[in-house]
Amino acid sequence: MSTHSDSSVASSAPRTIVNGGTSAAHAVAAVQSGLRAHGARHIGDLISWNTNCVDVPRGDARDVFALVGLEKLIADMDPQTALNRAVKEARLRRQDGFTAMPFKRPNADAAMAWGIYRVESKDGEAGDALVLGARVRLIGSLAVVSPPEAGEPDGECMERGRMIVEHANHLITHVETRDMSGALTATVNALSGVPLRNRGGFYLLPPATCEQWASLRPGLERMGVGPFVIEMFDSPQALQTAATAARSALESDIVELVADLEKAKTDGLRSDALERRLAACESLCARATLFRDVLQDMAATIEERAQALKGAFIASMEKPVAAAGVGGVDVVQDDPEAALFQLDAA
Repeated sequence: MSTHSDSSVASSAPRTIVNGGTSAAHAVAAVQSGLRAHGARHIGDLISWNTNCVDVPRGDARDVFALVGLEKLIADMDPQTALNRAVKEARLRRQDGFTAMPFKRPNADAAMAWGIYRVESKDGEAGDALVLGARVRLIGSLAVVSPPEAGEPDGECMERGRMIVEHANHLITHVETRDMSGALTATVNALSGVPLRNRGGFYLLPPATCEQWASLRPGLERMGVGPFVIEMFDSPQALQTAATAARSALESDIVELVADLEKAKTDGLRSDALERRLAACESLCARATLFRDVLQDMAATIEERAQALKGAFIASMEKPVAAAGVGGVDVVQDDPEAALFQLDAA
């Protein structure tokens, strides 16, 4: 990080630093304090997190997210999903001598079942032989390991089966790293955050929701998440970065809605699907409002387009929509990533 003292430092000044306490962290904190003292305008927070090893009870995780009204993001895991995931994460590979396959018609007492097989390779091209050595079964909401119905159990297959059912039962009651990453990404969306790059990793929160993210920090850290925040102030570079991120995300939303509208013209939409699209249009307007300080005049343009799309979705249920344009939104058929916000000539 550059140590010069002009206002561009504001665009990379952390509010929170994981494992802080270094002289660099104190220096950045001092810069931050100086900027705030001189009236620098806060335009949002750049956030990210590390989730190297998360393994906590679902109830504990749900309590943390409840602080911002998002406890529903830590949902109960369906036992069948847990067992399927545990089998896949066991990574049984034929080249290592073992594989797993689901039974197409499990016994009546099991909701689902998998077979754990030893692979006996043969010379030539006669094919490998699969010998069933264990079964992993879902009885009610509990995964159990059982020997084959016919034949002798295979000790190594049984051991792998025990590891699978232990993991499956753990997944039902606990949140692991993969689950936490999904919940955090959903949290960013709920807080109207926008990604700074296409594949995520860094997100910009509008000022109105920054404190909600900050309130999650203690609980996230207790669960093994390393959250960090970089406060963004109104230097020219920071404003440009924030505006680009917000515009790119909202443009992407409009591209998706236009595609949905085109599909609605040919295939129609169920009432519940229409309601979701209308809610997405309203959410688009709200996010544009939250980022008005960095989007400036573009915020009004985005809101107009979102309202036009909303009207077009309603009209699509009543009459066809002209193909040349959608409610004032110019559809660029050969370049869906093109900006969609050029004002009409009128």
